[in-house]
Amino acid sequence: MGGRQRRQRRQRIAHMFLTLILLCVPAFLVAAAGLLAGLVFLSRLSMPRVQRSGTVTLILPLTGEADGLVALLRALAAQTLPVRRLLICVEGVHDPAYARATELASTSSTKSTISLPIEILIAGEATHCAQKCCNQIAGLARIDARDEVVVLFDADIVPPPWWLSALATPILDGSADIVTGYRWPLLSGQGCGAPLGAMLAAQIAAAIDRGIALLPRLAAFPVTWGGSLALSPRALEKLDAARLLGGTLSDDCSIGAQAAALGLRVLTRRALLVPTPASDGLAALWRFGRRQYQIIRVYRPPLWWLACLALSSRVIAWGVLLANFGEVWARLATLALLVIALAAVGVQVFVGRRLGVADPLAVTVLQVVVALCKPLVDVFHWSLMLAAWDTRVIRWGHLGYRVFGPGQIAIVSRRRWG
Repeated sequence: MGGRQRRQRRQRIAHMFLTLILLCVPAFLVAAAGLLAGLVFLSRLSMPRVQRSGTVTLILPLTGEADGLVALLRALAAQTLPVRRLLICVEGVHDPAYARATELASTSSTKSTISLPIEILIAGEATHCAQKCCNQIAGLARIDARDEVVVLFDADIVPPPWWLSALATPILDGSADIVTGYRWPLLSGQGCGAPLGAMLAAQIAAAIDRGIALLPRLAAFPVTWGGSLALSPRALEKLDAARLLGGTLSDDCSIGAQAAALGLRVLTRRALLVPTPASDGLAALWRFGRRQYQIIRVYRPPLWWLACLALSSRVIAWGVLLANFGEVWARLATLALLVIALAAVGVQVFVGRRLGVADPLAVTVLQVVVALCKPLVDVFHWSLMLAAWDTRVIRWGHLGYRVFGPGQIAIVSRRRWG
């Protein structure tokens, strides 16, 4: 009997190690690589020290209610690098953004709190590209020989005063053709007093997107971020930007891929992690995340597969560990993964402080709680990634797009503004 028990014990140990190696080690490698990437990012993060002067035009594609437009215009007026003009591009006069932008443009000419030269452009309805791209094309048509830098950006960012200078300076001093950054989910005001749904969505968005923000940008997957994207006149000409945007759903991926193909110098600045308010709720967050991964799947399939495999390894590992939680090794492995998740939160806290957007203590505590619920966050993240498998129809704002391929887009539905 003793020999039989020893054999069973050896078999049990062998099964444990096999399970650990095949199903859990990949998750440890992914988690450790993410933490290491964050530490490297933090060690190399420095704030901009050089500011060049030049002529910069901003192009803002705008749609919908534009609730944060006042704060955005104030932030733009406070930039250390003055703006030549802001081109606000809307679909049409029926879009609520038109009335909002018109009201604020008239206000900016009469009140010193928002002193910006604003032009409002009507782009018309898109037919074979994203409405955002159609709006951007309308803005690009107004660019002239005086513009030394053209900046495309999103309406939901909250840029610090040095944002525009950090985007434009590498172009003005001739060291880059295109400069970009990434968003940094803003959690100020999302503490314990916020509505539960908004608070939960914001915390999950930060847990997911802040980790992505600190990952290295690989040359094999050239992607720019349309939320903050500066281009030189040379880059615009070589890209043939209006034609490029006229047949795509993604300004980010299309510009990034074409820039790489043409050998343009693309700089992703670490300091340009631009504060961006988090989602309004879990449903909105899920739809946003799914759409982002749908776009990645259409324009960067290898990157989607890489992300899917990495996340799947974590979800599988959580399932194995929780199924064997009665075993000491499973509890220790779970603890190790949670420690890595908590360390990642610590790195993000230091990055936020260095950027000047430190979270309140209550928000940091909530991020710790979310890190301790890492299995649930990973399953949520996994669900929207898997849902992105179907890319036939991508819904964005009030439009539905039928996607036949990266350069074959058709509008299949358009919700009319009330």
